[in-house]
Amino acid sequence: MLQPIPTDPQPTGEPVDARAQRQATAAPSPVLEDAWRAGRKLSEARRQRGWTLDEVADRIRVRREFLEALEEMNVKLLPGKAYALAFLRSYARELGIEEKALVDQFQDECALTRDDVAAPAIRTPASKPRQRPPWVWAAVLIIGLAGLVGWRALESQLRSEGETPVVASGTTGAVGTTPVSTGAVTRRVVEIRALADAWLEARGPDGTVFLSRNLRAGDVYRPDASPGWTLHARDGGAFELYVNGVSAGLLGTAGMPVLGRSIDEIQPLTQASNSPPRS
Repeated sequence: MLQPIPTDPQPTGEPVDARAQRQATAAPSPVLEDAWRAGRKLSEARRQRGWTLDEVADRIRVRREFLEALEEMNVKLLPGKAYALAFLRSYARELGIEEKALVDQFQDECALTRDDVAAPAIRTPASKPRQRPPWVWAAVLIIGLAGLVGWRALESQLRSEGETPVVASGTTGAVGTTPVSTGAVTRRVVEIRALADAWLEARGPDGTVFLSRNLRAGDVYRPDASPGWTLHARDGGAFELYVNGVSAGLLGTAGMPVLGRSIDEIQPLTQASNSPPRS
């Protein structure tokens, strides 16, 4: 009689990577405290995994500076709310953190607002809005103008107390002017010139924001050169620094954000090259 010839087991058609992923033992969830802020939970979970920011950026295809901004909860360096939440969900999922709870906490602790859309109200003939008399709109306009004038006055007062205003491009007093002197003592003047349209922020020693807006190419900003002041920008190569009219180089690397560069450490290029390196 003919005997059946044994054959090799046929593959099931399931991808090898999928089988290996299913058979791999799931990593334990990170140990986090409820009292921690959302950014600290991200950084602590990453350290417990033994990953660097560069490794996570390569795993989830998100730029390193965006992951760092999420951990520091600095939403001003993120490209936008929709992208920030998407990056946050991917980051939490990769670290094994419950996404919804972390996203809700992040939104509560940062300037991001929720996308809660109220249900549209059903209008009936009885709910037709009444016509307001013309004087109501005139009163609203007057109140709005008064509030705007008051805000401008307050902003001008704060700028005069804490900083030197931005000098628009093409006006006198641009970079290269003679430093201001008082008797025999020369005051240290730091100037920041915008090489391109870019965002700049200046903060005082206590974290108070004295400037946070886009400067146009050619604009010059003179912050307080007192110790403790810091500069922040989305593109360090968009600004050039001067100390008493002498160039101190760029604010940072072109195309990279600058997070808290100290103003009192900015030195002219000639002085920085002659000074001994720090230990």
